[in-house]
Amino acid sequence: MPTDLLQQIICNIKIRRAPTRHDNIDFKLVITKTSEILPLSIVVGDRGYDSEENHITVREKLGSFSVIPARNEDIPIWKTYGRYRKQMKRGYSKTLYHHRNKDETIISVIKRLFGEQVTSRSVKTQNRELSLRCIAYNMHRLTNSVIMMISTES
Repeated sequence: MPTDLLQQIICNIKIRRAPTRHDNIDFKLVITKTSEILPLSIVVGDRGYDSEENHITVREKLGSFSVIPARNEDIPIWKTYGRYRKQMKRGYSKTLYHHRNKDETIISVIKRLFGEQVTSRSVKTQNRELSLRCIAYNMHRLTNSVIMMISTES
């Protein structure tokens, strides 16, 4: 779920039903589509997205900066595959990486506002319900930020 971390707005989603599948499969597709919607400057991901392919997609194809920590910290740098993964092992900005917590905040707010349970029965309507919750969250966020701007200008 790519988000604009400054405004805490959801930019794109990919819903996958199976809990055993990892989101890394969709990383390139979702990030590429998101970059078509708005330009990306920094892409922050957790250790699960650590692969040289993901770094190459973000840095070389999209022209952004990626902060995705290396998965296995105990493996020495010389045994690590890939230029960008070695860079991440040598060090990365912790302050940039900790902005990833805002993603978890967005998910928490959605659950608090709209409930944790999906009430639909079929997969198609479950996906629609989750998509509509994300749209409703964005509308909630945008209207609250507009109200805040109006109240601070008065």
